[in-house]
Amino acid sequence: MTTTDTTEELRLRRTLLSVLPLTTAKAGAAAMVVLPVGWLLIGAIAEGSPDQLPFFIVMFPVMAIGALAAFVFGLAAGALAGLPDWLLRHRRPTAFGDVAAVVVLTGLVTGTFALVPLSAGIIAGVLPLPLWGSMLALALATAAATITVVARHRRRERRDAATSLEARPA
Repeated sequence: MTTTDTTEELRLRRTLLSVLPLTTAKAGAAAMVVLPVGWLLIGAIAEGSPDQLPFFIVMFPVMAIGALAAFVFGLAAGALAGLPDWLLRHRRPTAFGDVAAVVVLTGLVTGTFALVPLSAGIIAGVLPLPLWGSMLALALATAAATITVVARHRRRERRDAATSLEARPA
C-alpha cells in the first residue's frame, strides 16, 4: 500500500486471517499423509523389499483420522496466527502482523508437537517425547512455510492495490 491509502482501501484490505487458516489446515492434513507414506516408501526402497507395503492398508484409517485432526487443528492455529493482523486491519500493514503470525503459528505447532505425547488421551507410554532435533526441524519448516504464505499474501495485496489504483479514474 502506498502512503496515499484512503480509509476505504484500508477497510477493504484482506488480512492474514483470510489466508492462514485454510493453508495451515491443508498443510497439516497433507503432512499427516505424506510423511508416513514417504517414510514407508523410503524404508521399502532402502531394504529392497516390498514386504512392508501392505502396511498402507493398516495405516490408512490412522492417517485419515490424523489428517482430519490436523485439518481442524490447522484451522484453529491458522486463525489464531492471523488474529494480530486482523486486529490491525484498519491500519497500514506493518511487519508486526507478519512477525506475529510466524511466531504464533510456529509456537502453536511446535508446542503441540512437544505436548501431545504427554497428554492423558494419547498412549504416553508408547510415544516417546520428541527429540530436540525433530522439534527444531518442525519449527524451522513451520516458520519457513508461514513466511512464504505471508510473503505471497503481501505481494498479492500490493499487486491488487496497484491494479485498483490504475483502474481508478483520474
